[in-house]
Amino acid sequence: MPTERPTESNDEWAARVTRAVRSGSREALAEIYDRCADEIVSSLRRTTRRDESFALDCLQEMFMRLAANPPIVQTRAALFAWMQLSALNAARTMIVSEQRRSVRERHGGIATLEVVQSTDSPEQLLTRLSAEEFELLRLRHVERLSIRALAQTLGATPRAIESALRRLVTRLREGSAS
Repeated sequence: MPTERPTESNDEWAARVTRAVRSGSREALAEIYDRCADEIVSSLRRTTRRDESFALDCLQEMFMRLAANPPIVQTRAALFAWMQLSALNAARTMIVSEQRRSVRERHGGIATLEVVQSTDSPEQLLTRLSAEEFELLRLRHVERLSIRALAQTLGATPRAIESALRRLVTRLREGSAS
């Protein structure tokens, strides 16, 4: 009669499977999936208010990250927290990507400036901009440089570039480019 192994605790299990995944064990990855996937999917559905298909896509991305670079954890709580955070990050990335795609589709793939509520023509508004403001708009909307590329080119932070562009577009929309 075979002797029974002592039952391992949840924390011992988490430490063991993450060590095994770090060593390349697909079986350990499958074990994590079997034990945690339903809980992660449920959490994602509650948090994002999206359907099961979306949650499963996020789960898949989270497991890809887990397989590529598993965390070193000693407790099930730490493993689950890492998995939840990673899955939520994947969800956020997917939602932002969907929103950007939607904007591109609405604008025919072209970044546009809407000038409204002004009696002046767009050309008149643009002539009122300083040389720096005009160049910033030209680089972003004509040359189509990314925010990061603009920041590097102009020696500013990406956040400063985003703020400056937002202020300029708002001024143009309001018709007060002075």
